[in-house]
Amino acid sequence: MKSSDESKRIPHTADTVDDVIKAFQSNPAGNFIVLAGKNRGDKKSLVNKLQKSDSKVKTVDLRDIISTVEEETYENIEELFNSLSDGEIVYLNNGDVLSGEYTGNTYSFRRYATPQEKYLLKKIENSNSGFILDLLDEANVNNLLERKSSSVVEFKPPKGGLGKLFWRLKQVSLNGHTFENKRPLKK
Repeated sequence: MKSSDESKRIPHTADTVDDVIKAFQSNPAGNFIVLAGKNRGDKKSLVNKLQKSDSKVKTVDLRDIISTVEEETYENIEELFNSLSDGEIVYLNNGDVLSGEYTGNTYSFRRYATPQEKYLLKKIENSNSGFILDLLDEANVNNLLERKSSSVVEFKPPKGGLGKLFWRLKQVSLNGHTFENKRPLKK
């Protein structure tokens, strides 16, 4: 995982995203990219682009790894890393569970990394595989995640009238919805 003082947050529409992905594919070992935002369609397109290239991408649902019992989570993380092969790219889906969604931690104005998140990031740093973490809520990108990642690719909803309308229609749920986290985003 690379660390630097320059801003690592880039919009998914920026030309530099392709350069970030190419650099990630060429040397995935210990590299880590965060995909943050609710624009699932564009995230899926980016992951599909990775899968169509020569890269082998393994998808892991973090809801199956992270639990309310800390020791159980550590065992699940160990099992995950023992099952990986060198140079493999791992897509960690539903990364919002790391931010306390299932661990009993509450949201506050300032969010710190949970013990599970710290442990996972330490394992990623020492791994020979590359990792992509998918977060729906941009507020869940804390200082530690931003510092440890190669970059944070932000997937914001479309701004145009028709594009925004269709995007909003895709967000409608038949079974209701959950209220968004109103915690302010770090500027």
